[in-house]
Amino acid sequence: MNKIILFLTIFFILTLSCSKSGCTDLTALNYKNKATSDDGSCSYSIQYKSLNKEYIFITNVDELQNSNDPISSHIDSILSGDINSTVVSTGALHLDLNQNELTDFYFEIIDLNLFNINSIPSSFDSLAVRAISSSVEFLDNSTWNYPDALNQNDLINSTSNWSSGPVVIGTFANAGQFNGMGEKYLGIRIPEGNDYKYGWIRLKCSLHNDTLNIYDYAFNPNINQEILANQK
Repeated sequence: MNKIILFLTIFFILTLSCSKSGCTDLTALNYKNKATSDDGSCSYSIQYKSLNKEYIFITNVDELQNSNDPISSHIDSILSGDINSTVVSTGALHLDLNQNELTDFYFEIIDLNLFNINSIPSSFDSLAVRAISSSVEFLDNSTWNYPDALNQNDLINSTSNWSSGPVVIGTFANAGQFNGMGEKYLGIRIPEGNDYKYGWIRLKCSLHNDTLNIYDYAFNPNINQEILANQK
């Protein structure tokens, strides 16, 4: 009888010990390199994904060479080698950041002449690059929906100003902060109830807003924890 009591005592001690130190977050088992703290909570390593996508707005090269409309000014992007294709249709480039098979937001390149009664002056570029989401927010200290073009190691956390809805990456008169600036980082935060997960997207927007390269992205899966631009 004493042996049975001793065995049961040891069993319960081990069971309680395991439940205390174990990570029981069943909703995040797909995260790699999960770490467990002494109080049983879970922490996860930065989630990173390489994309290397190119998104471009081009019409037929022959038509561009024989036309003086504003879009034709973008022929220099083709001749410089930034664009490898001669004909590409427009549309939305959808991104699923947390890999749950739902679109979190998308990029698109638009011709602003289609959205204005009066045409954009011929001296201006008529294309614009924007990001659209119904949930993800964008780091925007301009507060005018022109998100910050971050540099490597810039801090992304709750102390920044954040914008929802469509934001403009690049547009005419260099109003956007990304166009022609080379590789930069777009700060993002993904809602998780009343909390957020912070991340970044590395991209390059051409000077005339006709080419958008999206290289990779990462986010911190730990709730309300900061991340540095390019942290992986």
